Amino acid sequence: MSSPTTWPASFEAILRRYLAALSVDEDIPAEPLLDLGLDSLRATALLADLEREFGVDFGDEVLDPALFSGAGHMWTVVQELMDDHSSRAPR
Repeated sequence: MSSPTTWPASFEAILRRYLAALSVDEDIPAEPLLDLGLDSLRATALLADLEREFGVDFGDEVLDPALFSGAGHMWTVVQELMDDHSSRAPR
């Protein structure tokens, strides 16, 4: 099933690996990721996978509980970090 928010399939696949309360055929709802089975160990692994996949560094963002407020917000943060990374790349 497709998600209500647009993000790449790779983001959704990574996210689904860590959301224990989400069934395979269920859309990712717009609710806190912690309510979908994301605990602290899963959150750490999730962020590491997202950093590797998208070439970002969450840095101080990890300390902000809002990062886990929903999949849409997390994707927005990843996009912002990718944009920031590309604007600082050497030319």
